[in-house]
Amino acid sequence: LNHYMEIIHKSSNSLLKIINDIIDSSKIESGSYKINKEDNVDIVYLVEETALTMSDYIEEKGIQLIIDPQIEEKYISCDANEIERCIVNIIGNAVKFTPEGGKIYVFISEVNQYIEITVEDTGIGISEEDQEFIFKRFSQVENGNSTKVSSSGIGLTLVKYIVKLHNGTIDLESKVDEGTKVTIILPCK
Repeated sequence: LNHYMEIIHKSSNSLLKIINDIIDSSKIESGSYKINKEDNVDIVYLVEETALTMSDYIEEKGIQLIIDPQIEEKYISCDANEIERCIVNIIGNAVKFTPEGGKIYVFISEVNQYIEITVEDTGIGISEEDQEFIFKRFSQVENGNSTKVSSSGIGLTLVKYIVKLHNGTIDLESKVDEGTKVTIILPCK
């Protein structure tokens, strides 16, 4: 009974997350979604702690997590909860598409008054044709290696919107069978 209750609980939480993502993406598209920026958020600490909370899940999948910040601390103005949501989403995608024995790297650096948060994996990669659709609502990569992964296709759309609300940008680099690199670029001020 406990085993089945745990499955129901996990499935319910996944469904709730998808529903919230749909509602939030609709609010963002209509212009009614608001972020709550706070001054003096240590972005390095935020990213490191968010990645570390996912480390057990990642290691259970047989994937190595490597967190390598290039700076020790940096305080910026941002909505910590929304940036955390972005990091969870990007790392979650890296986990989904990285096979056992793979690696996920998280880098944080400061470049010309911008903070760059990069999540790089050694996963299946994304073809050039699919890259143009990756940030569109309800879009998913379709290839032989990804059919075993379930996803709503909303997550990266939300990430892009949230980053844009922070006056930032998001960059994607990927090659099939070589991995994917997603970089969030946020202004320091």
